Amino acid sequence: MNNEVIDSLRMLHDLSKAINSTLDLEEVVALVMRKASEIMGSEKVLLLLYDKSEATLTVRSKYGFDEGELRNVSLRNVKSFDHCIVHKGKVITFGELLPHADYRKLITLVPSLENMVLAPLEARGEACGLIGVSGREEGFTLLELELFCALGSQSAMAMENAGLFKRVKDTFLHTSEALAEAVNSRDPYTGGHIRRVSGYAMLIAEECGLSNEDKEVLRLSAILHDIGKIGIEDSILGKGGVLTEDEALKMRTHPDIGARILGFVEEMSDVIPGVLYHHECFDGSGYPEGLTGEEIPLHARIIAIADAYDALTTDRPYRKAMKGEDAVKELAGEARTHFDPYLLEIFLRIYKEAEAAAI
Repeated sequence: MNNEVIDSLRMLHDLSKAINSTLDLEEVVALVMRKASEIMGSEKVLLLLYDKSEATLTVRSKYGFDEGELRNVSLRNVKSFDHCIVHKGKVITFGELLPHADYRKLITLVPSLENMVLAPLEARGEACGLIGVSGREEGFTLLELELFCALGSQSAMAMENAGLFKRVKDTFLHTSEALAEAVNSRDPYTGGHIRRVSGYAMLIAEECGLSNEDKEVLRLSAILHDIGKIGIEDSILGKGGVLTEDEALKMRTHPDIGARILGFVEEMSDVIPGVLYHHECFDGSGYPEGLTGEEIPLHARIIAIADAYDALTTDRPYRKAMKGEDAVKELAGEARTHFDPYLLEIFLRIYKEAEAAAI
């Protein structure tokens, strides 16, 4: 077995290992583009999605192109293609995919596509798109083109798996959100609370530079932060006035109830801290355990700010909703008592930027 074959097998193994190391669709696509450039020694890589019923190709992602190139490009009247066939030193070209007039128009707009070769993205025997690499003056060897075909198949399967995982994850999040909203709907004053709190929390998380994995846990924690209210009597949730001391004590049990419910699902262990501690205060005056400062889990500190802002800007039985500017002033007055001052500063900055953008 010569060195070129050994190197090709090694590249294919590394590619498979890399693109199957994550189930995040955007990470998979980014890896595919980078690996295609490395393996084929090409400066430009293009990923196109195929709609067979409409006979169209749409740019999904690009690598090495100028920012303005291929913007909003959709290729129509695409001729059918299926398996990757190496022939005459090429794989597939745009000239073989498009009517002649359309092809000439395309390469006039984007000349670099004239020497691009493409391989189908095949999953379960169906072509779902194409991956293209810019050609080289010396051309590609047959072994390189075969490797390129394998790259297309590997990429398609990895993208399909990541896409399926994303759909399952999104379904789970939407179901969790529906369940949480159903629980909150027992309180007539908190319609849409879950969605808003989750949105505010994610804005703070983005500014904090949290990882994608951390943001997903935070999102679910924010969605489910009030799930424990399922164990609180309707008479307390819907009371049209200030709660008595006994009623307030019962209301304070909802984080514990929520944590116990989630405790039955092993996969929810990372979500529990945000749910259990979102009513803790930075100075230790909160509940259920009176934690202080950074003893309070980060997710809980973020949710506390998002939850409080939404509560202040929503009509309640004992008061009318505040204007946003008044709510942020009240929150600012409770830095270092109720809220983490660093996170609160981030939220206030987000609010001010949003206000300035709206002017």
